[in-house]
Amino acid sequence: MFALLLSNPLLSSRAESDFTIIYAAEMAEANHPQANYAHLASLLAQHRNSDTPVFFLFGGGSIGPSPLGFFDRGAHIIDILNTLDPDAMAVSHRDFAYFPEELSQRAYEAAFPLVLSNLYDPITEGNLDGLVDSILVQQGDIKLGVIALVAPYVIQQYALERLQVTSTEQAILVQAANLKALGANLLVLMHTTELDFLPGLLADGTIQLAFRNNYDGQQLLPDQPDIILQQELNQALVVNAELVAEQQLQNLQTHAIDLATLPAKPEVARQIREHSQRLQLLLQEPLGRSTVAFTTRRDEVRNRENAFANFVADTLKNYTGAELAFVNSGTIRGVRDYPADTMLTRGDILAELPFRNTPVLLELSGSDLLGIFEHGLSGLDNQRGFFLHSSGVTLRFDSTAPSGNRVKELLVNGEAVVRTKMYKGATLQYLAEGGDGFTILNKRSKLNFFNPSDRNIADIVAAAIKKQQNIELITDGRLQDVSRQEQP
Repeated sequence: MFALLLSNPLLSSRAESDFTIIYAAEMAEANHPQANYAHLASLLAQHRNSDTPVFFLFGGGSIGPSPLGFFDRGAHIIDILNTLDPDAMAVSHRDFAYFPEELSQRAYEAAFPLVLSNLYDPITEGNLDGLVDSILVQQGDIKLGVIALVAPYVIQQYALERLQVTSTEQAILVQAANLKALGANLLVLMHTTELDFLPGLLADGTIQLAFRNNYDGQQLLPDQPDIILQQELNQALVVNAELVAEQQLQNLQTHAIDLATLPAKPEVARQIREHSQRLQLLLQEPLGRSTVAFTTRRDEVRNRENAFANFVADTLKNYTGAELAFVNSGTIRGVRDYPADTMLTRGDILAELPFRNTPVLLELSGSDLLGIFEHGLSGLDNQRGFFLHSSGVTLRFDSTAPSGNRVKELLVNGEAVVRTKMYKGATLQYLAEGGDGFTILNKRSKLNFFNPSDRNIADIVAAAIKKQQNIELITDGRLQDVSRQEQP
């Protein structure tokens, strides 16, 4: 699909060559009011007008989820990126939000390569259809080889049962050797998690630069200039350096650019507006008011009871006629504060629940429920979204206990769970298919219930708000962390 460059690997007659790499990632909301692709386009235009070779590497994580992506599975992101013309895009975790087949379709719509170096699909006996293992691109005298990795947990995070994540270190070694054989004189890695072996590969010249997003500030490896971290959303990194003989870099400098400080490039802003206007009337539809203030900030959703999450779980339980319902905290994505008397729109609900998750009704034993909620509590350690919100359930747990021993009491509709008793539990398709490591759910019987046109959870919640008109989102003690309770 993309031609590799096979010309002489040596630099031209100059002993050294300046170059610039512009890196950005995780821009799922194309029309973000503060900083979006139109601002990034201005940064690219500014540097591409210079005589220095400029590479634009996009770190992915943007095909989904988002309100617009809910409808077109991220096709508008590819359309906008085609205008910005990246040299390569790394496939990151959130790009699997609409599942492998949609990602393959986006890859064929892209006029640039989508790179992932450590994924194996038994159907193709290689990479996922449409993706490339690595790519060699050239600007000026620089022949840049691009490698990209995902972490193994992406398989359970997005229930990608068919796919396999291969060894990250071995993938780098294999692709680096292939790219150097094709003439690469500069190798760059884009990845998503810390790799303890990475400093060694940089030191021995296997690769020269690595890019990673580090929004949570968690970092175990010491700072070093050739491991380049994007620390904030809506930010781009501009890397300037000189490539000298034998694939060595000197005068390496990295500048973090707040995209909101740049003007929007008019033609890209117009393109974004055209995508947005198609759905604007639907997104602005008023549904109902929240009579109290509430929040969906990450730390308020992923490790404690949350008022909005309670409403989602209660709505799911009522809709399916289940005895209990549960949803993973990672399905709630708005990261917003809502003042009291906020008029909630359909766009608000799609921002909060951007995945196209349909409800599923399962037959679960009491033992299943204890295991499910115990696994959900393992998500407290890293806020990856395993933590479960529920309806019809009272859960007392100890967040300070070792993982696997945190459930202290589990009640269903006020009665202690009986291990041998069978319960009707409602959840989301993603979890029912084993997502986030809830593999036991994929082995349990599905029960029938009335769900016309396979309505998804966002539509169901929106309809519930519209019917009630005024909603009071509350917490009621259904999730109790005993380690936080005052001791007598």
